[in-house]
Amino acid sequence: MAGEDAIGPVSGARVPAAARRLCDLLHARGRLTPEQVERVFDIIAQSGRPAGDVIVDLGYADEDAVARALADIYGLPFYELGPDFKLQPEDIALVPERVARRHLVCAVRKPGESFLTLVMKDPLDLAAVDAVRSLTSMEIRRAVSTAERIRRVIDREYRPDAHIERNLQDIVQTEQIESGPAEPAEAVLDADQLRILANDAPVVKFVNLLLMQAVRDRASDIHLEPQETDVRIRFRVDGVLREVTPPPRRLYPAIVTRIKILAEMDISERRIPLDGRLKFRLQGREIDVRVSSLPLVFGEKIVMRILDRASLVVDLDKIGFDPPEMLHRFKKILESPNGIILLTGPTGSGKTTTLYSALSYLNSPEVNIQTVEDPVEYVLKGINQTHVHAKVGMTFANALRAILRQDPDICLIGEIRDEETARIAMQASLTGHLVLSTLHTNDAPTAFSRLRDIGIEPYLIAATLRLVIAQRLIRLICPRCKRETTPTDEQLAALEVVCPESRRWTFYRGEGCDACGRTGYRGRQAVFEFLEVTTPIRELIVRRASDVEMRETAVRLGMETLVRNSLRKLEHGLTTIEEAMAIWPTEG
Repeated sequence: MAGEDAIGPVSGARVPAAARRLCDLLHARGRLTPEQVERVFDIIAQSGRPAGDVIVDLGYADEDAVARALADIYGLPFYELGPDFKLQPEDIALVPERVARRHLVCAVRKPGESFLTLVMKDPLDLAAVDAVRSLTSMEIRRAVSTAERIRRVIDREYRPDAHIERNLQDIVQTEQIESGPAEPAEAVLDADQLRILANDAPVVKFVNLLLMQAVRDRASDIHLEPQETDVRIRFRVDGVLREVTPPPRRLYPAIVTRIKILAEMDISERRIPLDGRLKFRLQGREIDVRVSSLPLVFGEKIVMRILDRASLVVDLDKIGFDPPEMLHRFKKILESPNGIILLTGPTGSGKTTTLYSALSYLNSPEVNIQTVEDPVEYVLKGINQTHVHAKVGMTFANALRAILRQDPDICLIGEIRDEETARIAMQASLTGHLVLSTLHTNDAPTAFSRLRDIGIEPYLIAATLRLVIAQRLIRLICPRCKRETTPTDEQLAALEVVCPESRRWTFYRGEGCDACGRTGYRGRQAVFEFLEVTTPIRELIVRRASDVEMRETAVRLGMETLVRNSLRKLEHGLTTIEEAMAIWPTEG
């Protein structure tokens, strides 16, 4: 801008014309006051820094306003670079990641265009234009976006696994175009034909990409489900199933066969459930996969459990114990020379992870730790782990008898399922062993009646149990897209019934982004109900007190319920109201 509206310091000769034009435009748009313009000019004159960087660092305007102003000044397009923006693999090949990061640019070429559009933070960065032109020998046209948006695109698109989903879609589309619709072929193909099809390039590539995508998305399970005319594939991420790109129906028998071959399962047997296991390497780490097949009406369903040790958190300080006093008490009880510690909760509530974290805390050269598991999911260094094989007589009870002859200090039993296992565990605790195990109950106080139901005398329960922990997993808000939110009146009313001070809290939610798969959640933490077996609790156990009386007494003695513990996550801004309330029905 020029004329009477242009502003600037007396020492205007030391301020580049481009900086003056940017400040003048932002001033005209009401983004900068004359005093702020003077301040920006003074800093530029002294330091020579770009005007946009100075304006953003001083907090006078955000990156978006500066980038849009630059685009208008030079008559260039502004690129939003939103979550749906994708670079084509050939564009990524044109400009290496090191060049894109050094100059903070991304190159875009639309179909049919002979030129390359270079999206830049600074459209006057001629060094960046020259670098890309020399690499590509193409005509360069400029566009503008913010540094944060460009950096986000580079982080997302230049990852080795960035285009897995797109490659999966390419396979599906190619197969559908080449083959058209086809009827399911399970009934007409024998094992030899399926083995040949399983080694076809599209099938091999699809299975490999599917496993890679599951690891990238932090999936714990992959579900492959045949329908009458199509296939459904779902990943379980943070405890919730979500659909991903399915293969063509005609490829499904070959895909199942491919997975069964990798897992060393019988490909000729499709009438009964089968189990297998496979391993693969991804980005330098080895990943275990447990495979289970189940015959359905329209073919075999496959479920693959992803066991990625890199994603396993076995640190008591990080799995979610809150308040800190709860963690302190847990560690003190773990240091007991004998007794039983029970974890209760439904399947998938994180009990095994908590037990592994406890073993990692206890693990040292001075103690012998022995486990009996069905199956061993993760191998822990320095700990002796045993598989259960019920078909050959290696039950929990038999395995536990055997490991008690191995001079253990600490025993972990994967699950107490029957009276025999429970009695051996209690006998072990009475003879100087610390025993950790799990039990299927909804909360901590009902663990005692559950043990009575399977045949254990109350005096024995009271004499051996030291601690019962009920646990659930609660999803955490994605930190990248976390925003403040206002709860509904109904939600506030429900919260105030349990916690009157909740009206003063600040609440958050995730808007959804690439990092969290558009869900607004990323990762989970445990929520605990911590019931220490003290003298008053033992007296109630011996006289067969009801679950209701046990709960009321435990709460009066200071037990924090699952509901109360979930509210701590909510108060600290870690989760949403919906997630906290999701576990409330278990409170009874």
